[in-house]
Amino acid sequence: MSGMKSAYELAMERAGGEADPLSDDQKAALAEIDSKMKAKVAETEIMFDQQIATERDPAKLAFIQQTRQEQIAKVKNDAEAEKENVRREA
Repeated sequence: MSGMKSAYELAMERAGGEADPLSDDQKAALAEIDSKMKAKVAETEIMFDQQIATERDPAKLAFIQQTRQEQIAKVKNDAEAEKENVRREA
């Protein structure tokens, strides 16, 4: 058995493409990006959850919740872009 495959490798297989094998350095870089992304998401959630807990105005609450979702999506998209750059490195 060759070990577990990353989500990227599985997606490439399903798409009919071949995933280039990642070097150990690339795997480490991808893991570091994931770790940083998870920390940023947690930090963002905590910050916005504190605001949500104290807000009583429904309009402001909706705005805070929407902004929270947008910030989390941005963090995740930025991380995916970074990971794609690492994957493209030869």
